[in-house]
Amino acid sequence: MSKILKSREAGFPILLSLGVAVMALSIWMLLLSVSYMESALIGVSLLSALIGFSLLSASLYILRLAVYVYASSKSRSET
Repeated sequence: MSKILKSREAGFPILLSLGVAVMALSIWMLLLSVSYMESALIGVSLLSALIGFSLLSASLYILRLAVYVYASSKSRSET
């Protein structure tokens, strides 16, 4: 049982760093989309905006999962 608890505790920093990294990548893609829009590359701009919003959605899901893992490990350690 303690191995499962340790793996949950180890999963939180991994998920947190992965979520922040994906969020940074999504912000970069959204800024790149604006840059392409200024250059009148509409198709590429819309595609990079779509990728940016998809990555943003994924990062929020990963961060929500990290919160669930954190809460689960805290509730297990209290009991």
